[in-house]
Amino acid sequence: MYSDIKQCPPGTFSYTIQSGDNFYRLAMKFKTTITALGLSNPNVDPRLLQIGQSLCIPNQQTAPSCHENKQYTIKAGDTLYNISRINQVPLTDLVDANPSINPYLLQVGQVICIPTTSPSPKCPVNATTYVIKSGDTFYKLAVRHNITVSELLKANPSLRPEALMLGETVCIPKPQKALPPTKDIPITVDGETEYRRAKLNKSPQGYYIYILNKFTFTPEEPGKDVVFSTVDDRFFVRIERLPTGLDLNNLKENSLAELRLIGTPRELRGTEIFDPFFSSAHFVLHVSDQSISKSIFVMEIKGATYRFIMYFPNVETAVGIKPSFYAMLKTIGNL
Repeated sequence: MYSDIKQCPPGTFSYTIQSGDNFYRLAMKFKTTITALGLSNPNVDPRLLQIGQSLCIPNQQTAPSCHENKQYTIKAGDTLYNISRINQVPLTDLVDANPSINPYLLQVGQVICIPTTSPSPKCPVNATTYVIKSGDTFYKLAVRHNITVSELLKANPSLRPEALMLGETVCIPKPQKALPPTKDIPITVDGETEYRRAKLNKSPQGYYIYILNKFTFTPEEPGKDVVFSTVDDRFFVRIERLPTGLDLNNLKENSLAELRLIGTPRELRGTEIFDPFFSSAHFVLHVSDQSISKSIFVMEIKGATYRFIMYFPNVETAVGIKPSFYAMLKTIGNL
């Protein structure tokens, strides 16, 4: 007694066996393959077909041209993710090799192409490859591999972190050497240089800075941090890490407008810039009145653009305090 089929899977239709039918004739009649028939009817013995028995016939499929890739016929329960794992190819490569298929509507008997070679992902130097698994997110990967999310994004500029796919290959940069919690930094006052101990601080903006004793580093608001003197909090510097692609001309005009609230600003150039470190800045603007001096610097530090806004009261103690701010700003690095 044969077991009749109650419902055929998607991509197939029901057929009732007639006299003289066999898998070969059915494959020829419906322009499919014996293999596809077998996959569509896993519980049917092709040697014991009976008149009146129901079979599932795959819809006619046009076999893709796989060139140097190999072909594979979809079975019941197959998914592209499982196929990619069995054949050890990245899911993205499998999808790219079959641009005309819907990954979410595979049909039993459908023929797809399996890449025979998988191109190695172009990862940066000192990075390894990783295949996305269930539950992975960029944040979890960053924590697991002891790196930052920004480092992971930089190593994978073409990926969408919010739409990771199982089997997708990503580049994992090797973690940077741990930064020392403290270090001695040089400070020059009136031509005399001495070294003072500074403590590591990390910003939510994705950079680090070493802060001296008698100074405090604090996030003021999203996208802005402040370093101020605990001896005289009228001395402070605001730090902003700017987004890439920002129009520097507009930024300069906005900065000039900000400085005009105090007086007539001027742009410092060459030897007017008090420290050689800042001479590479895109621009250095300065304004001063009887009570306060304000300067705005915009410069590149290791590929990232920063804006420093310095507020210094015009008092005698400024001579000893200002060089400490310059020394701390020189320690900035990107995370």
